[in-house]
Amino acid sequence: MHMNEKVLVTGANGLLGANIVKQLPLQKYDVKIIVRENSNLKGIDGLTYEKVIGDICKYEDLERAIKDCSYVIHVAANTSQGDSFDNYFRVNVEVTKNIIALCKKHKIKRLVYISTTNCFTNGSKEKPGVESSGFMPWLKGSGYAYSKHLAQELVQSEIHHNKFPAIILAPTFMLGARDAKVSSGQLLLYALKKRIVFCPPGGKSFVDVEHVAEAAINSLYMGNLGESYILSGSNLTYKEAFKMIRKTAKRRQLLLPIPRFILITASSIILLINRIFGTDILFTPTNQKLLCLDNYFSANKAAKELGFKTTNAELAVSNAINWFKDNSYI
Repeated sequence: MHMNEKVLVTGANGLLGANIVKQLPLQKYDVKIIVRENSNLKGIDGLTYEKVIGDICKYEDLERAIKDCSYVIHVAANTSQGDSFDNYFRVNVEVTKNIIALCKKHKIKRLVYISTTNCFTNGSKEKPGVESSGFMPWLKGSGYAYSKHLAQELVQSEIHHNKFPAIILAPTFMLGARDAKVSSGQLLLYALKKRIVFCPPGGKSFVDVEHVAEAAINSLYMGNLGESYILSGSNLTYKEAFKMIRKTAKRRQLLLPIPRFILITASSIILLINRIFGTDILFTPTNQKLLCLDNYFSANKAAKELGFKTTNAELAVSNAINWFKDNSYI
Protein backbone atom coordinates (compact mmCIF):
# COMPACT_ATOMS: atom_id res chain seq x y z
CA MET A 1 0.00 0.00 0.00
CA HIS A 2 2.70 2.48 1.00
CA MET A 3 5.75 0.43 0.07
CA ASN A 4 8.85 2.59 0.36
CA GLU A 5 7.04 5.91 0.55
CA LYS A 6 9.24 8.38 2.38
CA VAL A 7 8.26 10.06 5.65
CA LEU A 8 10.07 13.08 7.08
CA VAL A 9 10.17 13.05 10.89
CA THR A 10 11.11 16.33 12.58
CA GLY A 11 12.36 16.13 16.17
CA ALA A 12 13.57 12.62 15.33
CA ASN A 13 16.11 12.48 18.16
CA GLY A 14 13.57 13.30 20.89
CA LEU A 15 11.53 10.73 22.85
CA LEU A 16 8.54 10.49 20.50
CA GLY A 17 10.49 11.14 17.30
CA ALA A 18 12.93 8.32 18.07
CA ASN A 19 10.09 5.86 18.66
CA ILE A 20 8.45 6.89 15.37
CA VAL A 21 11.78 6.45 13.53
CA LYS A 22 12.06 2.97 15.08
CA GLN A 23 8.56 1.88 14.04
CA LEU A 24 8.24 3.40 10.52
CA PRO A 25 10.44 0.82 8.71
CA LEU A 26 8.39 -1.98 10.34
CA GLN A 27 5.40 -0.53 8.44
CA LYS A 28 7.48 -0.48 5.21
CA TYR A 29 8.07 3.28 5.11
CA ASP A 30 11.43 4.91 4.34
CA VAL A 31 12.49 7.40 7.01
CA LYS A 32 14.12 10.79 6.57
CA ILE A 33 15.18 13.02 9.45
CA ILE A 34 16.57 16.53 9.79
CA VAL A 35 18.97 17.17 12.67
CA ARG A 36 21.56 19.78 13.51
CA GLU A 37 25.29 19.08 13.34
CA ASN A 38 26.49 17.59 16.66
CA SER A 39 22.95 16.61 17.78
CA ASN A 40 22.57 13.93 20.45
CA LEU A 41 21.49 10.91 18.38
CA LYS A 42 21.64 8.33 21.18
CA GLY A 43 17.85 7.82 20.99
CA ILE A 44 18.04 6.68 17.36
CA ASP A 45 21.24 4.65 17.68
CA GLY A 46 21.18 1.60 15.42
CA LEU A 47 18.00 2.66 13.56
CA THR A 48 17.61 3.01 9.78
CA TYR A 49 17.09 6.48 8.31
CA GLU A 50 18.31 9.02 5.78
CA LYS A 51 19.81 12.05 7.51
CA VAL A 52 19.76 15.69 6.44
CA ILE A 53 22.03 17.98 8.45
CA GLY A 54 20.21 21.25 8.90
CA ASP A 55 18.28 23.62 11.12
CA ILE A 56 14.48 23.35 11.05
CA CYS A 57 14.30 27.10 11.71
CA LYS A 58 15.84 27.70 8.25
CA TYR A 59 13.36 27.47 5.39
CA GLU A 60 15.92 26.23 2.84
CA ASP A 61 17.10 23.43 5.18
CA LEU A 62 13.51 22.35 5.75
CA GLU A 63 12.89 22.34 2.01
CA ARG A 64 15.87 20.03 1.43
CA ALA A 65 14.35 17.66 3.94
CA ILE A 66 10.73 17.79 2.71
CA LYS A 67 11.05 17.96 -1.09
CA ASP A 68 11.21 14.22 -1.92
CA CYS A 69 8.88 12.97 0.85
CA SER A 70 5.29 11.75 0.63
CA TYR A 71 4.41 12.50 4.27
CA VAL A 72 5.60 14.65 7.17
CA ILE A 73 5.25 13.86 10.88
CA HIS A 74 6.07 17.13 12.63
CA VAL A 75 7.17 16.31 16.18
CA ALA A 76 9.88 18.94 16.79
CA ALA A 77 9.07 21.61 19.39
CA ASN A 78 10.73 23.77 22.01
CA THR A 79 9.47 22.08 25.19
CA SER A 80 12.06 23.55 27.57
CA GLN A 81 10.98 25.25 30.77
CA GLY A 82 11.35 29.01 31.20
CA ASP A 83 12.55 30.03 27.73
CA SER A 84 11.59 33.41 26.25
CA PHE A 85 8.30 33.54 24.35
CA ASP A 86 10.19 34.67 21.24
CA ASN A 87 12.13 31.39 21.24
CA TYR A 88 8.95 29.32 21.71
CA PHE A 89 7.26 31.28 18.92
CA ARG A 90 10.20 30.88 16.51
CA VAL A 91 10.46 27.09 16.93
CA ASN A 92 6.84 26.12 17.62
CA VAL A 93 4.88 28.55 15.43
CA GLU A 94 7.13 29.84 12.64
CA VAL A 95 8.57 26.39 11.83
CA THR A 96 5.02 24.97 11.65
CA LYS A 97 4.06 27.81 9.28
CA ASN A 98 7.04 26.98 7.04
CA ILE A 99 6.25 23.26 7.12
CA ILE A 100 2.66 23.95 5.99
CA ALA A 101 3.94 26.13 3.10
CA LEU A 102 6.47 23.49 2.02
CA CYS A 103 3.93 20.65 2.30
CA LYS A 104 1.67 22.60 -0.06
CA LYS A 105 4.52 23.44 -2.44
CA HIS A 106 5.74 19.83 -2.67
CA LYS A 107 2.25 18.25 -2.64
CA ILE A 108 2.75 16.24 0.54
CA LYS A 109 -0.05 13.66 0.92
CA ARG A 110 -0.59 14.27 4.62
CA LEU A 111 0.91 16.19 7.54
CA VAL A 112 0.63 14.62 10.98
CA TYR A 113 1.05 17.52 13.40
CA ILE A 114 2.01 16.60 16.97
CA SER A 115 0.31 19.01 19.33
CA THR A 116 -0.27 18.67 23.10
CA THR A 117 -3.26 18.24 25.40
CA ASN A 118 -2.31 21.67 26.80
CA CYS A 119 -4.30 22.93 23.78
CA PHE A 120 -7.49 21.43 25.24
CA THR A 121 -9.40 21.65 28.53
CA ASN A 122 -8.63 19.00 31.12
CA GLY A 123 -11.29 16.98 32.91
CA SER A 124 -11.70 14.85 36.03
CA LYS A 125 -11.11 11.08 36.25
CA GLU A 126 -14.88 10.58 36.03
CA LYS A 127 -15.27 12.98 33.10
CA PRO A 128 -11.90 13.35 31.34
CA GLY A 129 -11.14 16.07 28.78
CA VAL A 130 -12.06 15.52 25.13
CA GLU A 131 -11.24 16.99 21.69
CA SER A 132 -14.29 19.28 21.55
CA SER A 133 -12.95 21.38 24.45
CA GLY A 134 -10.90 24.54 23.81
CA PHE A 135 -7.66 26.10 24.99
CA MET A 136 -7.68 27.37 28.60
CA PRO A 137 -6.83 31.11 28.50
CA TRP A 138 -4.84 30.99 31.76
CA LEU A 139 -2.29 28.77 29.97
CA LYS A 140 -1.16 31.87 28.06
CA GLY A 141 1.14 32.09 31.10
CA SER A 142 3.03 29.07 29.72
CA GLY A 143 5.14 30.02 26.69
CA TYR A 144 5.22 26.38 25.60
CA ALA A 145 1.46 25.78 25.86
CA TYR A 146 0.47 29.11 24.27
CA SER A 147 2.90 28.75 21.34
CA LYS A 148 1.66 25.18 20.69
CA HIS A 149 -1.91 26.50 20.75
CA LEU A 150 -1.02 29.18 18.17
CA ALA A 151 0.70 26.57 15.98
CA GLN A 152 -2.29 24.22 16.23
CA GLU A 153 -4.57 27.10 15.22
CA LEU A 154 -2.38 27.65 12.12
CA VAL A 155 -2.81 24.01 11.11
CA GLN A 156 -6.57 24.09 11.78
CA SER A 157 -6.97 27.28 9.78
CA GLU A 158 -5.21 25.70 6.76
CA ILE A 159 -7.39 22.61 7.08
CA HIS A 160 -10.66 24.56 7.21
CA HIS A 161 -9.90 27.29 4.69
CA ASN A 162 -7.69 25.49 2.18
CA LYS A 163 -8.62 21.80 2.63
CA PHE A 164 -5.02 21.18 3.72
CA PRO A 165 -4.47 17.41 4.33
CA ALA A 166 -3.50 17.26 7.99
CA ILE A 167 -4.35 15.46 11.21
CA ILE A 168 -3.61 16.78 14.70
CA LEU A 169 -2.47 14.45 17.49
CA ALA A 170 -2.33 15.64 21.10
CA PRO A 171 -0.41 13.26 23.39
CA THR A 172 -0.44 13.55 27.17
CA PHE A 173 2.68 12.89 29.30
CA MET A 174 4.78 10.30 27.44
CA LEU A 175 6.89 7.61 29.08
CA GLY A 176 9.16 4.98 27.55
CA ALA A 177 12.56 4.15 26.11
CA ARG A 178 14.80 6.36 23.92
CA ASP A 179 14.44 9.58 25.95
CA ALA A 180 18.02 10.59 25.14
CA LYS A 181 17.55 14.31 25.82
CA VAL A 182 15.58 13.48 29.00
CA SER A 183 12.29 15.33 28.51
CA SER A 184 9.42 13.63 30.36
CA GLY A 185 12.01 11.26 31.82
CA GLN A 186 13.05 14.05 34.20
CA LEU A 187 10.00 13.27 36.35
CA LEU A 188 10.96 9.59 36.33
CA LEU A 189 14.60 10.26 37.21
CA TYR A 190 13.46 12.59 40.02
CA ALA A 191 11.28 9.80 41.40
CA LEU A 192 14.10 7.25 41.09
CA LYS A 193 16.94 9.30 42.56
CA LYS A 194 15.30 10.85 45.63
CA ARG A 195 14.81 9.21 49.01
CA ILE A 196 11.93 11.59 49.77
CA VAL A 197 9.58 12.28 46.87
CA PHE A 198 7.26 15.29 47.14
CA CYS A 199 3.82 14.72 45.62
CA PRO A 200 1.86 17.75 44.34
CA PRO A 201 -1.93 17.54 44.81
CA GLY A 202 -2.82 17.25 41.10
CA GLY A 203 -2.32 14.53 38.52
CA LYS A 204 -1.87 13.84 34.82
CA SER A 205 -2.37 11.26 32.13
CA PHE A 206 0.66 9.03 31.56
CA VAL A 207 0.86 7.46 28.09
CA ASP A 208 3.16 4.83 26.55
CA VAL A 209 5.30 6.56 23.92
CA GLU A 210 5.32 3.41 21.76
CA HIS A 211 1.53 3.63 21.44
CA VAL A 212 1.74 7.33 20.55
CA ALA A 213 4.36 6.53 17.87
CA GLU A 214 2.14 3.77 16.47
CA ALA A 215 -0.86 6.13 16.36
CA ALA A 216 1.24 8.76 14.55
CA ILE A 217 2.14 6.21 11.87
CA ASN A 218 -1.48 4.96 11.67
CA SER A 219 -2.49 8.60 11.11
CA LEU A 220 -0.66 8.58 7.78
CA TYR A 221 -3.55 6.52 6.36
CA MET A 222 -6.19 6.22 9.13
CA GLY A 223 -8.37 8.80 10.86
CA ASN A 224 -10.28 11.68 9.31
CA LEU A 225 -8.40 14.60 7.76
CA GLY A 226 -8.90 17.78 9.72
CA GLU A 227 -9.62 15.98 13.00
CA SER A 228 -7.80 16.28 16.32
CA TYR A 229 -7.10 13.17 18.39
CA ILE A 230 -6.15 13.12 22.07
CA LEU A 231 -3.65 10.33 22.85
CA SER A 232 -3.96 9.79 26.60
CA GLY A 233 -3.09 6.87 28.85
CA SER A 234 -3.48 6.14 32.56
CA ASN A 235 -5.05 9.04 34.47
CA LEU A 236 -3.13 9.08 37.78
CA THR A 237 -2.62 11.50 40.65
CA TYR A 238 1.05 12.35 41.22
CA LYS A 239 0.93 10.22 44.38
CA GLU A 240 -0.46 7.23 42.44
CA ALA A 241 2.16 7.74 39.71
CA PHE A 242 5.07 7.94 42.18
CA LYS A 243 3.75 4.86 44.02
CA MET A 244 3.61 2.98 40.72
CA ILE A 245 7.16 4.10 39.80
CA ARG A 246 8.40 3.07 43.27
CA LYS A 247 6.79 -0.37 42.92
CA THR A 248 8.06 -0.90 39.33
CA ALA A 249 11.62 0.16 40.24
CA LYS A 250 11.50 -1.77 43.55
CA ARG A 251 12.62 1.30 45.50
CA ARG A 252 12.00 2.21 49.13
CA GLN A 253 11.01 5.85 49.34
CA LEU A 254 8.97 8.20 51.42
CA LEU A 255 6.18 9.90 49.46
CA LEU A 256 5.32 13.26 51.00
CA PRO A 257 2.21 15.13 49.82
CA ILE A 258 2.63 18.91 49.37
CA PRO A 259 -0.55 20.77 50.32
CA ARG A 260 -2.01 23.09 47.66
CA PHE A 261 -1.71 26.21 49.87
CA ILE A 262 2.08 25.73 50.21
CA LEU A 263 2.49 25.64 46.40
CA ILE A 264 0.25 28.70 45.99
CA THR A 265 2.19 30.63 48.66
CA ALA A 266 5.58 29.59 47.21
CA SER A 267 4.64 30.66 43.67
CA SER A 268 3.36 34.03 44.91
CA ILE A 269 6.59 34.68 46.84
CA ILE A 270 8.74 33.65 43.85
CA LEU A 271 6.69 35.89 41.53
CA LEU A 272 7.34 38.81 43.90
CA ILE A 273 11.10 38.01 44.06
CA ASN A 274 11.24 37.85 40.24
CA ARG A 275 9.54 41.25 39.94
CA ILE A 276 11.66 42.99 42.57
CA PHE A 277 15.06 41.54 41.63
CA GLY A 278 14.47 40.89 37.92
CA THR A 279 15.28 37.20 38.43
CA ASP A 280 13.74 34.43 36.36
CA ILE A 281 13.01 31.59 38.82
CA LEU A 282 10.85 29.07 36.99
CA PHE A 283 8.16 28.32 39.56
CA THR A 284 5.42 30.63 38.29
CA PRO A 285 1.72 30.70 39.27
CA THR A 286 1.03 28.90 35.94
CA ASN A 287 3.42 26.06 36.90
CA GLN A 288 1.80 25.94 40.33
CA LYS A 289 -1.69 25.69 38.84
CA LEU A 290 -0.58 22.85 36.54
CA LEU A 291 0.82 20.90 39.52
CA CYS A 292 -2.49 21.28 41.36
CA LEU A 293 -4.61 20.43 38.32
CA ASP A 294 -6.49 17.18 37.72
CA ASN A 295 -5.09 17.02 34.18
CA TYR A 296 -7.02 14.04 32.84
CA PHE A 297 -8.07 13.16 29.29
CA SER A 298 -9.93 10.52 27.29
CA ALA A 299 -8.51 8.71 24.23
CA ASN A 300 -11.83 7.12 23.16
CA LYS A 301 -11.91 8.89 19.79
CA ALA A 302 -8.32 7.85 18.93
CA ALA A 303 -9.04 4.26 20.04
CA LYS A 304 -12.02 4.09 17.65
CA GLU A 305 -10.50 5.87 14.64
CA LEU A 306 -6.72 5.28 14.89
CA GLY A 307 -6.56 1.90 16.63
CA PHE A 308 -4.89 3.62 19.59
CA LYS A 309 -3.97 1.13 22.33
CA THR A 310 -4.59 1.30 26.08
CA THR A 311 -1.49 2.18 28.12
CA ASN A 312 -0.03 -0.12 30.73
CA ALA A 313 1.77 2.58 32.73
CA GLU A 314 3.92 0.10 34.67
CA LEU A 315 5.24 -1.40 31.42
CA ALA A 316 5.98 2.07 29.99
CA VAL A 317 7.86 3.01 33.19
CA SER A 318 9.74 -0.30 33.13
CA ASN A 319 10.80 0.28 29.48
CA ALA A 320 12.01 3.78 30.37
CA ILE A 321 13.95 2.61 33.43
CA ASN A 322 15.63 -0.21 31.50
CA TRP A 323 16.67 2.17 28.72
CA PHE A 324 18.05 4.71 31.23
CA LYS A 325 20.01 1.90 32.93
CA ASP A 326 21.34 0.49 29.63
CA ASN A 327 22.51 3.95 28.62
CA SER A 328 24.07 4.89 32.00
CA TYR A 329 21.59 7.63 32.95
CA ILE A 330 21.05 5.83 36.27
